Amino acid sequence: MRIYTLLSALLLCCALAARARGAGRTGALGENAEIKEYYDKAFSYYVAGDYTKAIEHWSMILRADPKQTTARNMIEDARKKMAGSSADLKTSFNRLLERGRYSDAQIKMEELLATDPTNPFYLKTQGRLRRIAALVPARQNASKAWNAAADGISAWLGEKEDLPFAYDALRYAAELAPADRVFPKLVAALEEESPQLKLNDTKPANSGVLEHKKDLALHQIYDSKFYLAVKELEGVLRLEPDDVTALKRAGSAYLQLKDYAQARRAWQKALKLSPDDEQLKDYLDALDKAARPGAAPGKGK
Repeated sequence: MRIYTLLSALLLCCALAARARGAGRTGALGENAEIKEYYDKAFSYYVAGDYTKAIEHWSMILRADPKQTTARNMIEDARKKMAGSSADLKTSFNRLLERGRYSDAQIKMEELLATDPTNPFYLKTQGRLRRIAALVPARQNASKAWNAAADGISAWLGEKEDLPFAYDALRYAAELAPADRVFPKLVAALEEESPQLKLNDTKPANSGVLEHKKDLALHQIYDSKFYLAVKELEGVLRLEPDDVTALKRAGSAYLQLKDYAQARRAWQKALKLSPDDEQLKDYLDALDKAARPGAAPGKGK
């Protein structure tokens, strides 16, 4: 307990010193007294293991003075400790998300939010789940279109969000099942949340999502933009792992990046899917030569 008391005093002194250096404003002493009171209460809750209350008081400090880095750091530390206690809830939430049970996942997120009411990820996910669950309480079947949509929703809701992929996946689902009205509604909801997705989109109206990505990747390969090409093709392969054209072009991009192991894996998988493709056999032969020291890689299609 004495260690925590000393830590509290040390951090408080640092915080108030930093505050004093930047406090050329009237009322600074009163504000510092208020902040000190918040710190005292926050550390008391922290030592007692009531991390929710501690975060609440450190958040009050940040509202009073956003420059209080000590409070920000302690909120992060408390959240790390809370993550351990809420691990089972997070595991349950992720399982519900994987199974496409979005209404149930929304309820589980409410439980998570109760453990940490100011957690930015929980708050953001809560809002997103409300919109998604209102449109689709649960995935309706195990069709190819719904597999793509579920992948997109997971990319939308996950801690490592990938909104561009979510946008592509949901639009691809709409292409696969044009009669299913829920997919365009999900696309519209994502566009409303992130308008830049639609603004930055270069896909022609008469082109399919994956075909456009493959064409874009080919031009990027020709323009020596190999990292961008790989990113586009990896997006295609997340949705269609057996797309031979995407595998061939990914191998070409990896070859240019001298990632010979990845190039080989891509081309070998493509050849397994298309065993009569003589071009792929040539690519693999060329790869053996390119992998030798001093060899210059070439471009594939």
